[in-house]
Amino acid sequence: MSSHSEPASKPARPISPDEVKIPAGVVRTLGLLTALGVVAFIAAFASGLSQRAWEAFLVNLLFWLGVAQAGVAASAAFYLTQARWAGQVQYRLAEAFLVFLPVGFVLFWGLYLGRTEIFPWILHPIPDKAAWLNTPFLFARDGLGLLIITLLSFAFVKASRSEEAQQWAADPDNIKMPPRPIRRLAPAIGIAYVLVYSLLAFDLVMSLSPLWKSSLFGWYFFAGAWWSAIVVMAFCAVMLGKRLAPGNVFSRPKVLHDYGKLVFAFSVFWVYTLFAQYIVIWYGDIPLETFFIVVRDHYMPWLPLSWGAFVLVWVIPFTVLMGARPKRTPAILGTVTVLGMIGLWLERYVLVVPSLSPHKVPFGWVEALMTLGFLGLFGLCSLPGMKRVIAAASSTALGESE
Repeated sequence: MSSHSEPASKPARPISPDEVKIPAGVVRTLGLLTALGVVAFIAAFASGLSQRAWEAFLVNLLFWLGVAQAGVAASAAFYLTQARWAGQVQYRLAEAFLVFLPVGFVLFWGLYLGRTEIFPWILHPIPDKAAWLNTPFLFARDGLGLLIITLLSFAFVKASRSEEAQQWAADPDNIKMPPRPIRRLAPAIGIAYVLVYSLLAFDLVMSLSPLWKSSLFGWYFFAGAWWSAIVVMAFCAVMLGKRLAPGNVFSRPKVLHDYGKLVFAFSVFWVYTLFAQYIVIWYGDIPLETFFIVVRDHYMPWLPLSWGAFVLVWVIPFTVLMGARPKRTPAILGTVTVLGMIGLWLERYVLVVPSLSPHKVPFGWVEALMTLGFLGLFGLCSLPGMKRVIAAASSTALGESE
C-alpha cells in the first residue's frame, strides 16, 4: 500500500516478546474492569434485571468476539494480498486478539442459560420455522462453527508466527509467495469467517425477531465486525506510536496513512452493505421485512441511536479521513477510531435490543458496567499478543519517504 525507500536506523538488536513488560497498572486496571463486569452481571439478577443482563451479554459478546475473529481474518487477507507495508507488524497486530477466541467460545455457551430471555421463539414457537429455530440445533451448529473457526485461527496464527513467515514478511522487496501453510490456511480462514459469522448473524440477531428475514443481513453483519477490527487495530497503532520509543513502526506517517486508508475504505464498504439491504426492503415495502427497519430508524426511542451509529461509523470517517493528512495525523485518526468503536458497538446494540425491548432504551449501570467488564476481559486476553506487537514494532526498521 505504500513504499518505503529510505533506510531508517535499526535498533541495536531485535527485541523478544518476553522482554516486553506490560505496566502492572495496566494489568490491574483491566482486571478491575473485568471484575466490575462480573459483579454487575450478578447484581443485575439480584435486582430483577436479568433480561437486561442477558441483552448486554449478547451485545458485547457479538462485538468483542467479532473484533477478535475479524482481526485474524484481516491477517489472512494481508497474506493473500502480500501486504508488507509495515513488515510483519500489521500481522502481529491483527493477530493480537487471538486469545479472546476460546474465551468467546466458552462465553457463547453461557447464552444457553439465558436462552428463554434472549430467544422469543423458545416460549412462543413458530411451527413453520421449528426445524431451524430450536435450541439443540441452534447451539450445535453455532457451537460447531465457532469451534472450527477457532481451531483454524490458532493453526493459522501458529503458521504466521513461524520463522519462515516472519522472514517473508520482513522482506518486502521479493516477489515470493507466502509459506505453504499460510497459503493453505489463509483462504480457509476467509471462507470460514464469512460462513460462520453469517450464521451467527441469522441465529443470534435475526432470530430475535423471528418473523423478519433478509438474505443480505449476513454480509452486513460480518462487514461490520471486519470494520470494528480495522478500527481497533488503527487505534492501537496510534496509541503505540506515541508510547513506544522514537522510530517505532507506528510512529511513521506512512504506516498510519495505510491504517487510515483501511478505516476509510471499509467504512464505505459497511455503508454499501447497509444501503444494499435497506433499498431492497424499502422498495419491496413488505410488512414482514420493513418492521425491523422501521422500529429502529423511523420511530423513537431508537431513531437517535440508529442515526448516531450511522454518523459515527460512516459519516465521520468518510468526511474526516478523505484527505491524506488526516490519515497521517495521530490525533485525528485516533479520534475517528474511538468514535468508530463507539458507533459500531452502538450499532450492535441497536441490532439486538429493540427486538427484545422495542418501546424503551434499557441502558444504565448494568449495560455500562458489563461493557467495561468485556473491555477489561478483551484487554487481558490481548496482552500476550500486544507483547509481540510491541516487540515487532520496536525491532522493525522501515524506510520513510514523504
